[in-house]
Amino acid sequence: MTRKVIVTLAVFAALAVAVGTATAAGITSSLFGGAVQESSDVKLVSDLADASTANDYSGIAFTLPAGTTFSSLTMLSTEFDPTVGGCGGGSPRFSLKLASGKNVFVYFGPSPNFTGCTLNAWQSTGNLIGNTDTGRYDTSQVQAGTQSNTYAGALSLIGSQTVTEIDLVADSGWFFNPKSQTVLVRNVKVDGQTFVTTGGSGGGGGGGGGGNSSQQCRHERDSIGKDAFAAKHGTNHNHKNAFGKCVAGHSHGHEHAHHHGEGDNGQGDEDH
Repeated sequence: MTRKVIVTLAVFAALAVAVGTATAAGITSSLFGGAVQESSDVKLVSDLADASTANDYSGIAFTLPAGTTFSSLTMLSTEFDPTVGGCGGGSPRFSLKLASGKNVFVYFGPSPNFTGCTLNAWQSTGNLIGNTDTGRYDTSQVQAGTQSNTYAGALSLIGSQTVTEIDLVADSGWFFNPKSQTVLVRNVKVDGQTFVTTGGSGGGGGGGGGGNSSQQCRHERDSIGKDAFAAKHGTNHNHKNAFGKCVAGHSHGHEHAHHHGEGDNGQGDEDH
């Protein structure tokens, strides 16, 4: 891939608004990054045009029941409305995290380039499980050279592998001029559950996704690799303070972030 993928996870507040379904099916959801719960949708922002790093990326994370395999997934879809920027640079997308730590990306927008989404219009991905578009599935983290795969190809490659979580991500502000991307999402369907309905009865996710800064940083480190993470956040001679600096940056960047009370020394062990 020629783009830098940033996929992060933060536990902030459950979004599931179909009453009782989250507990019944065992899927839980949370906002991360700059995501904001609105009355009938979630606003995902990737804004690299301002000084803040808190809104460089955003998304919704769905944690799946233990033992969920790729082949067992039957429904994955959403309605989305790109209001700034649009589609491009690899997002918006679903990111499927495998138990191996690898990610499989499922892109939104028109195949094969996944750019040129209509702005300020609600559109549906359709059910991406079983989708036949060439390039819709990017499995290159699992097997090199498969960044332009189909569902059938992905099924053959990873069908038996466990999927631990699915993220709905916007992180391509860098792709647009100015460097900003905003995507509204609603009616996110993961197997038998629907999240973020249009009824406006959001489940306490308002305000932003600052949540657990250490989990955000841990997930970013896992996604981009320890060396890139250390180079990005570290400030001392060996970059061993990278994790502490990342946590501090997230905590200061979000009004609603939790206070961890740990400085560079307290978080330093995370870099080893």
